[in-house]
Amino acid sequence: MARRLSRSRAAHQLGHEQTRSWQPCYICLLETQNIEPTINLLNSSSARFQPIAISYAAIFPSTDSVTLQPQSAPLPTASIGLTPAQEAAVLYANGREKDAEVFLRREVAQADTDPSLWLLLFDLLRVRGEWARFEDLGKQFHARFAKPAPQWLSDEELARLPSELRPGGAAYFVLGALLDGGHRSDIDRIRAAARDLANVHIDVSRTAGVDEKGCRLFAALLESLPDQGTGVLLTGTDHLVDLVQGAAEGNPGVEGYWKLLLEMYRVQGAQKDFQRTALEFALAAGVEPPEWQPVLMPLAPRSAPQEKRDAPRYQTGPEVIYLTGVMWGAGDVQLSELEEFAADRRYVNINLSALRRIEVGCGNAFANLVNDLVADNKVVRLIRPNALVAAFLATLKLAPGVSIVSSR
Repeated sequence: MARRLSRSRAAHQLGHEQTRSWQPCYICLLETQNIEPTINLLNSSSARFQPIAISYAAIFPSTDSVTLQPQSAPLPTASIGLTPAQEAAVLYANGREKDAEVFLRREVAQADTDPSLWLLLFDLLRVRGEWARFEDLGKQFHARFAKPAPQWLSDEELARLPSELRPGGAAYFVLGALLDGGHRSDIDRIRAAARDLANVHIDVSRTAGVDEKGCRLFAALLESLPDQGTGVLLTGTDHLVDLVQGAAEGNPGVEGYWKLLLEMYRVQGAQKDFQRTALEFALAAGVEPPEWQPVLMPLAPRSAPQEKRDAPRYQTGPEVIYLTGVMWGAGDVQLSELEEFAADRRYVNINLSALRRIEVGCGNAFANLVNDLVADNKVVRLIRPNALVAAFLATLKLAPGVSIVSSR
């Protein structure tokens, strides 16, 4: 198990018993095929190694303490010669979102900034649900580059929807900043309009606060719409799920929060998330876990993206696996699911569009896995990662056979 030690204590554990201050050391990165990178800490008296430039932040996530990992744990990616985009991505991958934002804002303030750094900052604000600051940044971007800024909702995703489900359409609704009992009229407005609609698109990405009564109202709406034959498309749920989960953990006996989580997962067809949350609710409330029941409702029509292939489809079953949320640690369950998915497939399509972040240790394990797949003569494609994830992937040593398909 990893231990967190003070600097002086960590120095003692590393063999510096004679001093309470840190001595200079040299870092040598040794790489062999299929072996995790190894870091050797050598005493500064050694004349065989020369010091190399390395980002302190990439090795030690905190400046106040040092975490000693067991030897088998994957090591962080050393940021030797990283671009500014990659440096920000490593900070973000380590969970240092505020540091990544400070770094990016300092970079974009420079007159000759590459617009791609702005895209990383847009993505950072998007995954954090900070839509007001996102729009402010959009105005600055337009003033600087005289071209439209990225939209809060993905342009590529919206382009696949019919006009009535896009912003401004008759079937598009935005949930307000507060989901509380005082906004019953907003819920009633959606319910009334939905009676004449085959599908509704509810954007919950701008919601910044919830209470138990508001969660009950919205859960009841999500339960009733499919019952009346109306399909439901939810966007921006990641941030709302975080808010409601936080409220549920702080008030484990309050049923309304759990009910909304379960209904959102049910509408989205996320059975595994539903079952995990149902078990957490059962343990918290001392009741039997709710059973999964699939939702029968019309599906929102989407135009399928055109795709050029060098070879025809010969494999059966789903052609793509989606990695979602935050992946953390070399033992993340989604890595096992990916390995199982790829076992009998020649073409391994991995959609990363819903992946918010992949932590450094998990990233190393992910790179090892996809490189092994390429070594087994499989075709691996990483599809539509956000700008932060894409920049982090660029710091990993992916095999030449791993291709990254970027968003348009």
